[in-house]
Amino acid sequence: MIVSALAAAALYGAGAAIEQRQAAAAPRSAAGRPRLLLLLARQPLWLAGIAAQIGGFAAHAVALRSGPLATVQMLVAGELVVAVVIVRFWSGRPLSKASWAAALTVVAAIAAFLVLTSPAGHGHAGGLPHHALGAAAALGAAVAGAGAVASAAAGLRAEGRRRAVLLAVAAGLADSCSAVVTLAFSHVASHGLVAVATSWSVYALVVSGAGNVLLTQSAYQTGRPMITLPIISAVVPVASVAIGIGILGQTPRTGVLGGVAAAAAVLVTSLALACLARLGQSPPPEGPVPSPAPEPDVEPDVEPESDPDLEPALAGCHA
Repeated sequence: MIVSALAAAALYGAGAAIEQRQAAAAPRSAAGRPRLLLLLARQPLWLAGIAAQIGGFAAHAVALRSGPLATVQMLVAGELVVAVVIVRFWSGRPLSKASWAAALTVVAAIAAFLVLTSPAGHGHAGGLPHHALGAAAALGAAVAGAGAVASAAAGLRAEGRRRAVLLAVAAGLADSCSAVVTLAFSHVASHGLVAVATSWSVYALVVSGAGNVLLTQSAYQTGRPMITLPIISAVVPVASVAIGIGILGQTPRTGVLGGVAAAAAVLVTSLALACLARLGQSPPPEGPVPSPAPEPDVEPDVEPESDPDLEPALAGCHA
């Protein structure tokens, strides 16, 4: 379980870093459009990043079959550190001690949140009967999907850091939407092909998966990995747990004190994310700022002398 979870973290982190590097080079006009995916699909390195993500998903599945959810998710949360280290290595600037501390704090706070909010028991359906799970999952997916669309619409109209933050939140919500749809699909898949073909979940899985990839790449396309990578890593578990407890009926293992501790973990995560984003800003270029090029000399306009014989004729043409 430990080996598989760490392998998943490494593959997820490497895939995210590779995808971010390629998406950042895409034209801004393609953000939020299917054209962005068509452009990226022509890049072999981006396809390698997708392959790494698929490998991470396979290793993640093996880990979940071998160990408890909270422990596996705690180890997989280390993908953030892997992605940040790779991004900074490519940039030629190593992580400072403060950035290391902020990144590790984010991972630790996410892990603590997952442990504190993991549902009691081993079932994924929570307290809902089987026939009600599909409707609850549809509602949870709709809530997460609507939030992702709203955040993406605002992000595509924004600029700078605000654009990166909003698109990263949209990508995290889209990932949570895909997870809820996958949960519903996993329960339908055991009832045969007819049940799968007539279930909303199989079609929603295609739509949510494509939207998840598109919004994630749009967030990466902003070229601010020290903002987008941590925010996506934080939004996914928080949104998923909120849907699980509030809509799917999953009961947290801890009581009131655990809820307070989980809220504190969210606060610590937010502060660490803000610190990591501030520390990840590119420093201003060193050296003297070049002076602007002198403007070329322009000869002054010379009004042509008017012919006194034409003035009476032209006077009637004025408006």
